[in-house]
Amino acid sequence: MDGDNGVKTTKGGIVHPKVDRAIAKIGADISHARRVRRIAAEDFAKRIGISRATLHRLETGDPGISLNTLAMALHAIGRLDALANIADAANDHITMMQMREQAPRRISKPRVAMPVHQVEEDAEEVAPTPRPETKFKGF
Repeated sequence: MDGDNGVKTTKGGIVHPKVDRAIAKIGADISHARRVRRIAAEDFAKRIGISRATLHRLETGDPGISLNTLAMALHAIGRLDALANIADAANDHITMMQMREQAPRRISKPRVAMPVHQVEEDAEEVAPTPRPETKFKGF
């Protein structure tokens, strides 16, 4: 999947070197987690529904591996939550900083202006209007 000039590419396009390193680290981490759990490669591949060759590509950091394959591998080692929360706003320092800046300095109770004639009517005691009967009790 290397181009003529040594730049990695996939069907989706060029793979940035930082992205390539991150994917390679994820693959190595999955391989390590599998081995620490003492799960044979053949069994792990079968468990996540891929071939042994595809597992090898995942663990060596092939950028052409599908997101589903990655998600299934993370699920099998109990780390699917890490993928599910990867772009969560709570984990994003920029989003949290913007939210903090946009928060109002003070919150005041909204004032409701009542018309003058409404205030005069409220001063008089008015008998409540009976509700119409319905077949549902409590409504």
